[in-house]
Amino acid sequence: MIKWNDELVEVIARRRCVIVIGAGVSKNSTNKDGKRPATWEEFLRDCAKEVRNDECIESLLERRDYLTACEVIKNKLTEDVFITKVQQEYQRAGYTPAKIHEHVYNLDASIVISPNFDSIYDNYASNVSAGSVITKDHTSEDTANYLLGGNVRLILKTHGSANNPQKLIFTRKDYAEARTKYILFYEILKSLALTHTFLFLGCGTDDPDIRTLFEDIQFAHSRIPYHYMTIPTGEVHKDVLDIASNSMRMKFLEYSPSEGHLELTESLAELVMKVEEHRDSQLSETLKW
Repeated sequence: MIKWNDELVEVIARRRCVIVIGAGVSKNSTNKDGKRPATWEEFLRDCAKEVRNDECIESLLERRDYLTACEVIKNKLTEDVFITKVQQEYQRAGYTPAKIHEHVYNLDASIVISPNFDSIYDNYASNVSAGSVITKDHTSEDTANYLLGGNVRLILKTHGSANNPQKLIFTRKDYAEARTKYILFYEILKSLALTHTFLFLGCGTDDPDIRTLFEDIQFAHSRIPYHYMTIPTGEVHKDVLDIASNSMRMKFLEYSPSEGHLELTESLAELVMKVEEHRDSQLSETLKW
């Protein structure tokens, strides 16, 4: 089980923590046929099967250069075919929420960030909250209006949604264009990273957005608080984690990947209890929120 430290419990209890849910969270969901959402790599490899014997794509995938691989695949398949495949995988498959989505919601964070193209958590949160959760993406012009506090729950879709596939951030060109065209959105993310603690769940250390944002902040503002990322034991070599920790000011919380990463879900259930206890026994008595 993950050993959650007191500092992290404190910031979550005070709603000074941004929860980031990656593909590893969506992987807990299934549809009526038992299918789970594809990761970025799995989706690209599936698309690559339709571009037969392409050594360039295979080489890019082996080097984990998914941005360039996606660009090549999209060009080869044509945009219409590519968009159809995105919607079939992430919009029309009918995935249902899992227990992990409930635990994320019950942490009661003001802001949840999701780079996932699917809407599994978005739909769950909207249903449980009777539609009071607000969802914005990188194209939204009024996101800043919902950062002023109060009782607003906000979901930020940093890469867009399969519901609007023309606006997805999926390829190298998409990233380059988005960082120029939607600069205000990235300034908001930077501000959040400077004022909040981030907890990454089901995310990878090689996500382009994560690395760029937190490396930039670390070297420009070196004395910021640590952020946290859960990661399966053995997935990344310790030496690589040490480098990532120093360059992104990130603490890694390891858990066993056995039984379909069940330990992460169970650990989150424990974190919810710790946060609720802290709110009840500490913050409500002292009123020091």
